[in-house]
Amino acid sequence: MIEHRNELKGLFTQYWDYLAVYAACKQNIFDCIQNTAVSINSLADNEGFDLEVLKELVSVLKQQKLIHADGETLKLTIKGELLTESHPYSLKYACLNWGAEHLTAWQNLDYTLKSGKQAFNHLYGKPFFEYISNDKEKLLSYHRAMYEYARDDYENIYQVHDFSKHHSIIDVGGGLGALINTIKAHNPQVNSYLFDKPEVIDLYKGDIPVIGGDFFQSIPKVADVVIMSRVLHDWSDDKSTLILNNAFESLPKGGVLYLVENLTDKIDDGAAILSLNMHALTGGFERSLPEYKKLIKSTGFKYIESKKVNDLQSLIIAEK
Repeated sequence: MIEHRNELKGLFTQYWDYLAVYAACKQNIFDCIQNTAVSINSLADNEGFDLEVLKELVSVLKQQKLIHADGETLKLTIKGELLTESHPYSLKYACLNWGAEHLTAWQNLDYTLKSGKQAFNHLYGKPFFEYISNDKEKLLSYHRAMYEYARDDYENIYQVHDFSKHHSIIDVGGGLGALINTIKAHNPQVNSYLFDKPEVIDLYKGDIPVIGGDFFQSIPKVADVVIMSRVLHDWSDDKSTLILNNAFESLPKGGVLYLVENLTDKIDDGAAILSLNMHALTGGFERSLPEYKKLIKSTGFKYIESKKVNDLQSLIIAEK
């Protein structure tokens, strides 16, 4: 009995650890330590932090093996360096993504439980993607976070599937281009395009040709392949069907549809918590492979096969 009680009491405050790191990222503490030799006292003076609170926070960050002390000087560990903005594999914005509005939506999950509606809409008066689109800073922060996840998730996708046989690919809802950049890097002969809302396209800094638009309205007819990564899990079946119909219309006969999604029947553990996040934030949910097959077939596509990309994502392949 006491073991279970202690496990539960530990569970209740697990979020404290994350929020300590979140606060450090938000206040650029890891960047400050990376850029100059600094003591706790000088960090407090330079950044206007309360010294006693900073000491406690640094102690927590040491316990998390993000910071260590070299005499009076604070240093970042290898893990801590990943939370600096300049690191090539930075996870700073991934960290920031789960605080603020995301966290508040989760705190109101009981609203979603009772109503079946998004807690986010209830709290902020508009859907998630519309909300962040109206604030360039929030929009950029969100898409940087998604890029940081996608860069890691898709770095080996070219080993899972051969894209070289295609003439052209359009990445629909591709954000800052992590997926299409990876495919293009290993298949330079394939004509590649990035398609997203105009305000998202404006944030892209790469070399892939970009097209702004709305996949609920239409998808440009520029490629023989449409690829969508973690797009449909954001949306209900009705809205996902609309997106797939537009993908079908954009492709020539024999064109290929690729979907990269979290398949609930292919994930050993954690699918339900991922789906709860979508219910609370966007009104979408994670689906099983049979559920995706049903959506695909209902919009005219022929299901071909699925391949595991990593522990979470699978590549679903269909043809027009």
